[in-house]
Amino acid sequence: MCCGARCASATWPWRLSSRATPTTHMPPADSRCCRDRATCSLTRLARWRRWKAATASASCGLISRREPRRKRIDPVTTLANAWFPALAEPQVRRYLMGQGASILGTWMLDITLNLLVWQLTRAPAMLGVLNFLLYGPGLLVTPLVSPRLHAGNARRVTLWVLMAALAVAVALTAAALLDWLTLPVLFVAAAARGVLGGMEVPSRQMLLVNISPDDSRLGSVIAMNTVVFLLARTSGPGLAALMFEPLGPGCAFALAAGGLLFMLHCVVRLRVRSQEHPSARGQPAPTGLRGAWEFVRQDRFGSLFLPVAAAVGLCVGAYQTLVPVLADRTFGDANRWTGWFFAAAGGGALVAALLLSSRYLDTLLRRFLLLVPWSGVVALAVLAVSSHVAATLAAFAVLGFCTSFVGTGTNATLHRRAPPEARGGLIALFLLAFVGVMPFAQLLAGLLAQWLPLGATFAVLAVLLCTALTALYGARWRRQGSLELDLATSEGRHS
Repeated sequence: MCCGARCASATWPWRLSSRATPTTHMPPADSRCCRDRATCSLTRLARWRRWKAATASASCGLISRREPRRKRIDPVTTLANAWFPALAEPQVRRYLMGQGASILGTWMLDITLNLLVWQLTRAPAMLGVLNFLLYGPGLLVTPLVSPRLHAGNARRVTLWVLMAALAVAVALTAAALLDWLTLPVLFVAAAARGVLGGMEVPSRQMLLVNISPDDSRLGSVIAMNTVVFLLARTSGPGLAALMFEPLGPGCAFALAAGGLLFMLHCVVRLRVRSQEHPSARGQPAPTGLRGAWEFVRQDRFGSLFLPVAAAVGLCVGAYQTLVPVLADRTFGDANRWTGWFFAAAGGGALVAALLLSSRYLDTLLRRFLLLVPWSGVVALAVLAVSSHVAATLAAFAVLGFCTSFVGTGTNATLHRRAPPEARGGLIALFLLAFVGVMPFAQLLAGLLAQWLPLGATFAVLAVLLCTALTALYGARWRRQGSLELDLATSEGRHS
């Protein structure tokens, strides 16, 4: 019998261990042959196991080598960390998407209201009244709301304000469809928008400050929020002016309602970080408007640049009322040139906000914050004496750059220097100083344009801004003997 037959007839197991010994009843030759076959099988099995282990380890090593490489070359992460640190945070990105949609719709709504009032009245004074109703109620509402805002209620207040603003936009859309857009209806809607705006701005800013987990990025977050605001401001007025004649005001009101609805969806998904009240300093922490005022009065940066921001907001911010008048009286087409002039101002403001949202924030503020307010004086003077299209567009771009650079730089620096418990009152104080003076600026500009030539109106605003800057800088010069170019990053807080 052959070896194969004897092996088949024997009850020898197919898989042998290394310690197995041949049975004694089998012949030695047959046992040696079967032992060789078993060793060959074990060798093949060991080779297969080694190959499988090597393949698995190689694939794991390949995955482990690829993951860091993919993270290192991610262009979005690299760009966010290198230039715009605020975009590295998912919470901030979600907020900014909703903010952009809602602000775009809000600007379209406000500019459509201006165009409707101008179409109904052709009176600059009525435009001044409308813009006063849009921004004036914030003077009363903002100081009442801002000191009561904190990390625990910022999201809830923002949601309620968004729902009320959505109701106003829907009501205006229905009024446009029913042809009920009379002057009293427009003024009532503007007053409602003004009251909600006085609550909306501080609640959104408090929400933005408290969704960012890293306070070192706070300046970039505030500046990037301004970038989104200005992107919407650049495109919103132009879109409203382009759609006003062919599509009617109802289209702009409906788009405003859609933007507010998207912002509502984004805010619902946000999570606010829990923050304790840091008052363990041996003395009561300053809170409210009084605490914010004490901080600004003692802070070497805030004591100079908060009044400068107020002067810029009063004199430069008045151009919004004068744009439709200039487009109609000087260039003969309000619908066309209103969008162009607002786009130029928005483009200049966008450039300033993009620069301040980058990693060069401190360098730019240290070198240019003292000089940029004077560019507003030059731009207002150019508008007073020139009627050329290119010069007018350039002047509006400079006005937008000046407003954005001074406002955003001052706001971001004050929030970085202020203690967390004083931020609620600081939001109210800054909005009163910078945004709160704009309703008076709109009313003043409308009255001046009603009784004076348009060039004389711009000249008066230029003289007022020059006088205010000279007084503020001169007072600091007399007190300290110099004007510090690094006030934005100085560590001393007392003047």
